[in-house]
Amino acid sequence: MPRPLLRLPAALFLALTLAGCAIGQDGPPSTPVVLLEETAAPVRAGELVWRGTLHLRDANPDFGGLSSLRVSPDGSQFVAISDRGRRIAGRLAYGSAGELVAAGSYSIDPLLGTDGQALPGFFNDTEGLALIGDWPGDGWAVSMERRHSILRYPPALAGSATVELPVPDGFAALPFNAGIETLLSLPDGRLLAIAEDGDGQGRHRAWIGGPGAWGEFTYQGMPPFLPVDAARLPDGGILVLERRVGLMGGWGSRIVRVDARAVKTGAVVQGREIARLQPPMATENYEGIDTRPLPGGGVAVYLVSDNNFKPIIQRTLLTMFEWRP
Repeated sequence: MPRPLLRLPAALFLALTLAGCAIGQDGPPSTPVVLLEETAAPVRAGELVWRGTLHLRDANPDFGGLSSLRVSPDGSQFVAISDRGRRIAGRLAYGSAGELVAAGSYSIDPLLGTDGQALPGFFNDTEGLALIGDWPGDGWAVSMERRHSILRYPPALAGSATVELPVPDGFAALPFNAGIETLLSLPDGRLLAIAEDGDGQGRHRAWIGGPGAWGEFTYQGMPPFLPVDAARLPDGGILVLERRVGLMGGWGSRIVRVDARAVKTGAVVQGREIARLQPPMATENYEGIDTRPLPGGGVAVYLVSDNNFKPIIQRTLLTMFEWRP
């Protein structure tokens, strides 16, 4: 059952209006959500301290299905991709204590294929989003399911034709709808790719490298959680987001820190869990994660959920945590 929403204070309504966030018939573009309704004290999830959750909305039917997330270093902007081959970008606002209070000014644009046309229907399931270089970056790499591939885009991401990158032979053996959900660009320019599909024991095929120089390793997760996205940490480490769903337990998420030095060809890489989100918290189908350094020290960790384009029964949530490793 969805958790109740907080009432929107007048000051926040004014902030949304000043930011250019149109208030339409579907309500404001973002509404605060209680993470844990039983307490008014700061909520912890493992090592993370909750710093705000927003329910994102837009009247455009292409808004939703968000599967990966990248946030600017100052936290003012975000870019995500969707299961319908769309780039969704927007702006974020914060309170006086640095907590996440609003989102809006959304833009929704189709991703184009190698022919310069919008990615076609059934084969537009974009899942992983890697920013090449530092923000605003030298371009983007996008992984696709169903037609397992990696597409290379220029900095604008939307509106430009793509180039398809050579991928490892092992991509062809991935299940139809359980391919490369996790795609991350590392500081040295290599790409990290992890398949959602596992062997039932938590082992997932994964690759590191790039065109002509891919090496395979094994990512060791924890069933029933499956890896769905990853983010770089300021210290060079990696956070991996794992997701699970069950008829009895509902949605759950696990966040794992991985030592980037352990990621190499032939290795079995297992991280350390730093947080777990599960009921009675307001959980959702979180499929995107990103981080940024905070001015006073520590790291902001963002999560975004995929509502599967079912807004009646699922929500697009954007959550921010603070982590002080």
